[in-house]
Amino acid sequence: MDTAILSSKIFTGDPKTPWAQALGIKGGQITALGSDQEIKALCSAKTEILDLPGRLVVPGLVDGHLHYCSFGQTLNLVSLKNLTSLDQCRQRIRTAVGSYPPGEWIVGRGWDNHKWREDRQPTRKDLDDLSPTNPLMLFRADGHTVWVNSLALEKAGITKASPDPPGGKIERDPATGEPTGILREAIGVFRKFMPRNSREDFKTAALDAQQEALKVGLTGVHSCEMLPQFEALDDLDKEGKLKIRVYQLLRPQEADTLSARAIRPGSGSGRLWVGHMKLFADGSLGSGTALLHEPYWDDPANQGLAVLPLETLRDQVRATYAWGGEVAIHAIGDRAVSNCLAAIAEARKTEGIGPGQKRDRLEHVQLHRSPDLAFFQSLGLTASVQPIFMATDWSQAEKKWGHPRCRQAYAWKTLRKAGIPLQFGSDAPFDHINPLLGLQAAVTRQTPEGEPAGGWFPEERLSLEEGIEGFTRVPAWTSHRETSLGSITPGKRADITVFEKNLFEIPPEYWPSLEVELTMIDGEIVYQK
Repeated sequence: MDTAILSSKIFTGDPKTPWAQALGIKGGQITALGSDQEIKALCSAKTEILDLPGRLVVPGLVDGHLHYCSFGQTLNLVSLKNLTSLDQCRQRIRTAVGSYPPGEWIVGRGWDNHKWREDRQPTRKDLDDLSPTNPLMLFRADGHTVWVNSLALEKAGITKASPDPPGGKIERDPATGEPTGILREAIGVFRKFMPRNSREDFKTAALDAQQEALKVGLTGVHSCEMLPQFEALDDLDKEGKLKIRVYQLLRPQEADTLSARAIRPGSGSGRLWVGHMKLFADGSLGSGTALLHEPYWDDPANQGLAVLPLETLRDQVRATYAWGGEVAIHAIGDRAVSNCLAAIAEARKTEGIGPGQKRDRLEHVQLHRSPDLAFFQSLGLTASVQPIFMATDWSQAEKKWGHPRCRQAYAWKTLRKAGIPLQFGSDAPFDHINPLLGLQAAVTRQTPEGEPAGGWFPEERLSLEEGIEGFTRVPAWTSHRETSLGSITPGKRADITVFEKNLFEIPPEYWPSLEVELTMIDGEIVYQK
């Protein structure tokens, strides 16, 4: 035996043997579970003993939905997160501009006008005096809206006469028709005018992301990016620098290139592989572009945006199936969820795909209609959700969707009772990568500060065991690694997260302040406090 962990509270995630005191590891695999006495009897003089009294040991946590390289890049972008006024944002931007040479694009992220004292949409005029020689592109906290200055609009050729891009919207001054500097679901109009990231840029970002992910106890991630990021990660894997496991979600428009390169579902290694394609059915809550059956409570003329019309959505699902893969569709609004169910059902019928043959997912599922749940379950779909969103969004959801409709919002217990598996993620960099924040929100239905009192729709709370399952067993299954990952079971890989204290014995309001003791992948300690 190479390593033994003793004197711990081990939650295995295996229903057959849910708890143990100690475990043994050999050759990167879990080989034994039991009491301290039983595991000590299997040790040799060469066994490394980790005596960890008072700690909680769980299967290696996996973030089931984030943007890995993008997260690494944002660690070095202008951060506008958690600022409470437009004036604060302007000051942060003013300070940042001084460190950039004239003409270079400046990119920032994290602003949220709903948290500002001014409570209004910003415009290009709020930026033009700050950066007259640098194009500015500032992503809203949800990533679905950008705020740009006049120079950025000029560089991209966006004028009063420019049409809205497919599935997007250029906000315009109602009096003049001129672009205001706010664009929704329209980042594509800027891409060809901005400097392209090199493979080395992505590799650097991935290593920065890896350092942060391991520190918060993640042993794996499901990353929603594209082929260039996959190629950078593949380089790191071959160089022996990729420690964390990455399941890469790609895009349907890349299917022909992937096939030409013989990249098929399951291609890769034990650290990096592919299988799902990421599609988009709508936008976001904060940007008012989540697609709804009924109008927004605060904007009766608005029902959101269909990023992909139903017919296109169905065709992209079929293209994914033709490649041999499965779909993970971004669907926040209830009408987007309905459209996804219809598109998947139609594509499966056309392609002759029967029950149980696909492990398709819907991403976010922040609002649903009760009549859709049976259809959702019958298709065998997984709800890939972000519990931390409830903590950041609940008051905004009530404002934009109305309290009565929010009974079907972020309704994880309801989804689970309907027989729909729940997979948990953070959507980093759009929210915090720390899984403890997601667990705390799932169990309490509150912010870390305890709001709202009593929990938001507290009947939707989950148990800690259910929360851990969403970060372990379910993402192992959706990524086709359930035989080797997802639980602490003899024969599976030794991917383990150890918390400095036992979450089952500490009130959830204290969880966000706890730290990870160590993170282990394939029996190797890749982070230790």
